[in-house]
Amino acid sequence: MTEYVAFVGLVAVVVLIPGPAVVLVMQKAVTTGLRGALLVALGVLTADLVWAAAAAVGVTAVLVASEPAFLALRLIGAAYLVYLGARLLFARRHVLPQPDLNTPRVPVRPLVAFRQGFLCDMTNPKTALVFTSVIPQFLPTDSLAWPPVLGVTFAVLGFLSLLVYAFTFTGAKRVLHRPVLQRRLLRTSGGVLIGFGVTLAAESH
Repeated sequence: MTEYVAFVGLVAVVVLIPGPAVVLVMQKAVTTGLRGALLVALGVLTADLVWAAAAAVGVTAVLVASEPAFLALRLIGAAYLVYLGARLLFARRHVLPQPDLNTPRVPVRPLVAFRQGFLCDMTNPKTALVFTSVIPQFLPTDSLAWPPVLGVTFAVLGFLSLLVYAFTFTGAKRVLHRPVLQRRLLRTSGGVLIGFGVTLAAESH
């Protein structure tokens, strides 16, 4: 139990650090409202659970141990982040002002929002490293049930942190209702995602 409490404390700090998923949640919250942000968060949760299942059967360890496979995952993840960032950075369609701040400025496309969150996390090699490097440090030796427990804990805490960001950014939409501020925010978000992608591609294994 001591190991579990320490693990929860570590993960609680890690998941609150803004990453690509947080940027996506912010973008959806500002442009489509709370529903879009929650769908991105749900996509990330689903991907984390997939990673947890893969780790439980040893797939993740094999992936990380294989340098070509891990490099391919890293480059795919980097390319996807750059793609998402470029769409925001060079989008021709601007957000238009609306009198009702509770109405999303862009229609929510549920499958698109969910897919973006899912793919963002599935192509993130750092998530794989959590399950192969961080979680094993907190595993007791007397139970085979702990790996799935820690994996699900990581997924749930990550989801809860994204919920906090989703509600925060949705509330901030009332402050950012001016089109100029929204455009700047989205362009900045695009630049940040591209930066994440370039950094990820440049990292060594």
